[in-house]
Amino acid sequence: MYEDEQIKILKILYELDEQEPGIPLSSDNLKLQLNMTYNELLSNFKYLNDEGYIELKEYYGEEFEAKITNHGIEIVKNIVDE
Repeated sequence: MYEDEQIKILKILYELDEQEPGIPLSSDNLKLQLNMTYNELLSNFKYLNDEGYIELKEYYGEEFEAKITNHGIEIVKNIVDE
C-alpha cells in the first residue's frame, strides 16, 4: 500500500502539525531527518502531493516545503490505530 519512506514522511509532517499547525517543513530539515537523496525525497513528496496527503511548494533549485493535509492526517491516524 504505502512505502516505508512515505509513512515516515507523513509521520514527521503529522508530528510537526501537532506542535505547530499549518507550518510547512523545509526540504533541508527533511533531508536531515530522512536518509534519502534529494531526488528520492522529491519523488516521494510528489507522489504524496498527487495523492492529496500533503501540500507541496517547490522553489527554485533543490528547495521545497511541505505540510500535511487533513487526508494525510487521517492516513497517519489509521496506521497508528492498526
